[in-house]
Amino acid sequence: MKKVRLENIEKHLKEELKNKEFKKAYETECVKVALAQKIAELREDEELTQVELAKRLGVSQQFISQIETAEERNLTIETLIKIAASLGRGINISFPRLSRHHQSCLRVV
Repeated sequence: MKKVRLENIEKHLKEELKNKEFKKAYETECVKVALAQKIAELREDEELTQVELAKRLGVSQQFISQIETAEERNLTIETLIKIAASLGRGINISFPRLSRHHQSCLRVV
């Protein structure tokens, strides 16, 4: 892979996103990272450590760490529901219509 100067990263990314396989992988990773960041943010808002959240869920701290770093590959809806409930939250899933200019949905709120 050739080196890309930081000031050219947006141009480089735009070019890479023309590749359908790359675009699919990029969008998947973006959503996973956004979800991981949101879970960590909610945990911190509740002033919980990873160990405390893990105890609430009956899992290991390492599992929570893997979720919060988007490394966990087997995150299920059931686990997301348990995480949300343990943080006093619900889950709201939506499928917004995408515009021509925004062909991917990369937002987790």
